[in-house]
Amino acid sequence: MKKITILPLVFSILFWGLNSFAQDSLITASALKNVSVFVKEFNSFKGPGWDKIITQAKASPNVLIGEDHFTNETPYFTSAIASEIKFDHFFCEIDPFTARILQDKIKTLSAVALQKYLNEYGETFSFYAFNPEFELLKELTKANTKIQGTDQILLIGDRLICNELKRSTKNKRAKALYQDIETNSKIYFENFLKDQSKPFYLVTDDFDKKVTELSGLKLSKEEQEIIAALQLSAKIYKSGSHHLRIQLMKNRLMSKLSEWQGKKNLFKYGANHLAKGESLLEIYDIGNLVNNIADSEFSGSLHLMILGTKGTQASPFKGFPDEKIDEQSSIIKSLKPLLAAVDGEQWHCLDLSAIRRAIQEGKINVKNVTLSRIIKGYDLLVVVPTVSASKFIAP
Repeated sequence: MKKITILPLVFSILFWGLNSFAQDSLITASALKNVSVFVKEFNSFKGPGWDKIITQAKASPNVLIGEDHFTNETPYFTSAIASEIKFDHFFCEIDPFTARILQDKIKTLSAVALQKYLNEYGETFSFYAFNPEFELLKELTKANTKIQGTDQILLIGDRLICNELKRSTKNKRAKALYQDIETNSKIYFENFLKDQSKPFYLVTDDFDKKVTELSGLKLSKEEQEIIAALQLSAKIYKSGSHHLRIQLMKNRLMSKLSEWQGKKNLFKYGANHLAKGESLLEIYDIGNLVNNIADSEFSGSLHLMILGTKGTQASPFKGFPDEKIDEQSSIIKSLKPLLAAVDGEQWHCLDLSAIRRAIQEGKINVKNVTLSRIIKGYDLLVVVPTVSASKFIAP
């Protein structure tokens, strides 16, 4: 009797497994029909995959590159696109004040003075503390592309920003407070590097006390804006609210709408942020907002996701060891039906539009939620077989 009772369950599991395997096979078959390769050549790329990327990027007013951070290959890839296409704006995952400071330093400092500045403050540049990322900023600045930041202020970005504010403020008390924040931020970060249980200064009560005092002083409009941003950034870190962070990024993007609307725009963020539908973190993010704005203008946006399947990526903190790409990560495991179409050490470009159409027509049923979000959210998937860890700009 027990065997008879168990049989329906066994058949159900077997059917589900076979059906899932069949669906994965259909995805792989479609991917094999829509994959093209390309290779690095001098300072760019060559091959049908690259031709497809450039053709589509030229045709779209908004090009969005969703990445896995801390490798050399993504900024190199982005730089190669920017060398063939002139962009008016570059939106990136740093705050607007740091973005403005970095572009100003690149424009105005001599090579020697810039290197000295990098040696002192380079670690506070977020993702752009890495050499290939900073070189990308330099190339974009040279091409007169405006760097636009939308993120909260980095945990150690208070040091960089207060260094600038102490030079420009007309308020004597504010000058002293900016200097205190800059000094303490550096000390706390050095302590964190020695012991990761130590807090960053930006999330301490003393920081909160000082910015609260600053908010009550008679200051310029720019200072008031930055102080409010410091307070909101501290709130995001202390609350751990991903939703609040995304709200801030979308708010900043919309506040600059009149500047970038109708222009040629390049976006480079973590792949979690740039899907045209629901993000990989179950929220409607910047990629969705840009796609909707473009759609309302009878236009479009090109969404690319780029990742490496093996190799190394850097730690976000200088002096910490590089990490191996986790080939068993949830993202790579979710992408397995697509990655089955990747073979060899060439770069691969998978056009996801055909698979997306098959899903819409009910020909393919994607069970994996992450895979579904990627196929529906990205137009092209760029696979780099082996990636390498970035190095910091400062010695």
